[in-house]
Amino acid sequence: MQLSHYARIFSWPNNPALRLVYSTRTGAVALVPPEDLAAIESGTIDPESAAALVELGLLVPDRNQEKKDALDLVKELNRLRTAMNVSVVVNLHCNFRCRYCFEGSQKGRSFMGTNTADQLIAFIKKRFQPGMTRLTLDFFGGEPLLSMGLIKKIAGPLKPFIESRGAQFEITLVTNGSLLTAKNVSSLLPMGLKRAKVTVDGPPEVHNFFRPYRSGRPSFATILKNLGACAELIKLAINGNFTRDNYHRFPVLFAYLTDYGLTPKRVHNLSFATVMQVNDGFSTGFCGGCATCNEEWLSDAVPFLRGEILQRGYSTDQIAPSLCMVDVDNSFVVNYDGSLYKCVALIGHQEYACGDVWSGMKDYRQQYHLDHWQKEGKCRECVYLQLCFGGCRYMAYQRDGHMAEVDCWQPFLDATLEATLLQDVRYGHSA
Repeated sequence: MQLSHYARIFSWPNNPALRLVYSTRTGAVALVPPEDLAAIESGTIDPESAAALVELGLLVPDRNQEKKDALDLVKELNRLRTAMNVSVVVNLHCNFRCRYCFEGSQKGRSFMGTNTADQLIAFIKKRFQPGMTRLTLDFFGGEPLLSMGLIKKIAGPLKPFIESRGAQFEITLVTNGSLLTAKNVSSLLPMGLKRAKVTVDGPPEVHNFFRPYRSGRPSFATILKNLGACAELIKLAINGNFTRDNYHRFPVLFAYLTDYGLTPKRVHNLSFATVMQVNDGFSTGFCGGCATCNEEWLSDAVPFLRGEILQRGYSTDQIAPSLCMVDVDNSFVVNYDGSLYKCVALIGHQEYACGDVWSGMKDYRQQYHLDHWQKEGKCRECVYLQLCFGGCRYMAYQRDGHMAEVDCWQPFLDATLEATLLQDVRYGHSA
């Protein structure tokens, strides 16, 4: 048996006699004595310890075979996957004027028509094959709650259809929160609403600068009031987008969350991420975002903010193997006009439209450069392969003007992984 190629070993500050071992392949964490690591290398590890490490994916029969198997992992995960996820852009209309919005100049009074909605329903019914176990509709905008009637029109007939197949049906919202009232949420519960993701960009003075109403009026208090009223009705995920200039002010937000009753028990997930720099033809002109996750200041900002979240008892995103929506066969985006995409951030970029709800999905493998990481020797050998799989295509597109080359995360993960793991273990957040 051999130590996994995808194992990272760190010192354990609480006990110098132990090492923290993490699998970037399985997400497993173990505290292992150095003598056990030495025994692995010499082939003398005792059977009981070996069995425990094998179960965690930290010990493998053949490291070279493990790397070969990783090349087929995306294909295997798609073979095993029985869920369908559809992001539905019901409109491009919004009551906010966010300074960094990636949809930018696309925004306007564009709404999905009833004929398109009917065809979307038929399209999903046709693609939802026997043996599939769940359909998630993630309603997006613009501001999706400006299209309440359309959400009900789409979800209404799909819910009984999916449930008649013995599968689960749910809808989720990506919303600015201004219309996420208890009344609106309650009216969508019978339609299958389970979760909502809302952006709160730090304390009031920061948030209101970046995410005001179109009139310029502040939005912070309205959003938090709505979230407090809905916290017992659905699962709430709160996300905040920070910049180099304001991330250090984000911890002030926690006192406001408490004031509005948004305690850790009432918030399903809380996370902060950097604003992405949009450089395409839809750009708002904002220039304070990131074009790569490898900017040096992020190695300080990300662990700092994550630690602030965890020490207050909130759940946050874990670092774990995962696939981008682009790589998942049964995940796709339907724009308001019925066109299909593989990434919600790329709607409106016609070169990445990969079909429509009338003619179906076309082969998008070359269009989205699927498996581009397999062509890169550095990716095939990288210990972080299954945390990254070539990185973010949208970020690569905004930075390079195309997505043919990988968006390497290695410098960022080298700088932050140890701190992240220690936070997870310290605050009981590890897998």
